[in-house]
Amino acid sequence: MKSIFLTKYNGIEIISHLNLTKEDLNNPIVIIGMPGIADIGKFALDTLIGQLRAEIFLEIIFDEYPAGAIVDDSILSAPKAEIFIWRDPKKLRHIILITADAQSLTPRGIYKISHRLTEIIAELGSKLLISLGAHPISSRKINTKIPKIYATSTNKLLLEDFIIKNGCEKIQKGVIIGGNGLIPVLAKARFNIDGLVFLAETDNMAMVNEDITDLKASITLLEMLKKSFTLPIKKEYSLENIDNITKNLQLKKDQIEKDLVPFQIVDNTEDKRKSLYI
Repeated sequence: MKSIFLTKYNGIEIISHLNLTKEDLNNPIVIIGMPGIADIGKFALDTLIGQLRAEIFLEIIFDEYPAGAIVDDSILSAPKAEIFIWRDPKKLRHIILITADAQSLTPRGIYKISHRLTEIIAELGSKLLISLGAHPISSRKINTKIPKIYATSTNKLLLEDFIIKNGCEKIQKGVIIGGNGLIPVLAKARFNIDGLVFLAETDNMAMVNEDITDLKASITLLEMLKKSFTLPIKKEYSLENIDNITKNLQLKKDQIEKDLVPFQIVDNTEDKRKSLYI
């Protein structure tokens, strides 16, 4: 039977970088952080990939991602989803890390890519999926020191256990838009893989202002993961050092915008707001 990792159909192309099967993985868990409100889940996931020095496993190119090329360090690449693997040196568990450059442009596209990712997760033998994202609330209700983490799950007993251990708050009602919410639901329905979704509180202004980045919320998610799964995350990525992290990120952002100036052949205000597109 042909491996699902080598398939190319329905607008999805999978590029494999490692030859792995579920027999190579020990008790793997999946952590997902897709682009979303203030990119809270994605920043946490990207940081985790760097901290763990995870290996790139699969790249997934999808023709319903935004049409354009990404320029990074002068190199062009297509928008894509990526799957990384962290091989635990203590061999307690492997971690599969999934993120993407963008969400699909259509609901149909989000379903298509979510179904494919769910199938890959099942083929790798994982029994637990964790998704990271944002919970926008009024700024008047936000804990300015340590953001709350809200949780929901496809398994009630699993949810109760994590809430007791981590002090999370249940999400009573609502809708989680995009792959961060859809993938855990599909994984449970199709393959009986349990899913947990953790959302860090952030200012609800992030829903209408795409320039907002809430690092404190992302770091809170990282600290929760470190505590729950004994991950080797450096102390520099903690709430104690949030000011330094924010300063460094702002410097990088300023440099990117400076580098893009020669490409900004725009005159009106509306086009200037889109200056990150070349």
